[in-house]
Amino acid sequence: MLTVVAALILDGDRVLLGQRSPFGSHPLKWEFPGGKVEAGETVEEALRRELREELFIDARAVEAMQATLAQARA
Repeated sequence: MLTVVAALILDGDRVLLGQRSPFGSHPLKWEFPGGKVEAGETVEEALRRELREELFIDARAVEAMQATLAQARA
């Protein structure tokens, strides 16, 4: 199982999204900032690391939520 984290960053009625590079997987699609949880990391540590790497910000969670998604393999 792959564990990922994402941040929902709000400012009033505005939501922070990032646009993927035109090169690579899912070109030019919009996404929430975040990424994969590395071995030995908690989800909170992974999210803070991803936000530092992607947005150069030091953030803390105000509210946390969890979702589980599964995709069947053919």
